[in-house]
Amino acid sequence: MGMHVPEEIRTEAAALIDHHALGLWKPSDADRRAAVSLYRFLETGVPLTSEQIRAALAHAEPPAGLHERLLTLLDGTARLLDDAAVADSPAGRDAVDHVCLLLDALALSRLSGQ
Repeated sequence: MGMHVPEEIRTEAAALIDHHALGLWKPSDADRRAAVSLYRFLETGVPLTSEQIRAALAHAEPPAGLHERLLTLLDGTARLLDDAAVADSPAGRDAVDHVCLLLDALALSRLSGQ
């Protein structure tokens, strides 16, 4: 999987945020549950970790229910976070921020019943 470059992750997260906002992508229950589990972790104020992402993906129900682009994005984000030098760079932090914005949007869409 090639999505480990921070700019690619940021671009893909931004695209998914737009698709979701425009109604072009309707997240499945599995998408939302994975987002909510990561969002609850983020709400504690602890930075996102590759372990958290992998745990959320491992517990996704149904496992095949995750949108392919979301799965690829989260997998790439976990790999980016494994590389501390890249994750701590400005581009890396920006990419992770965008992934967190996407998780927020998905988690909140579930809560508001949209």
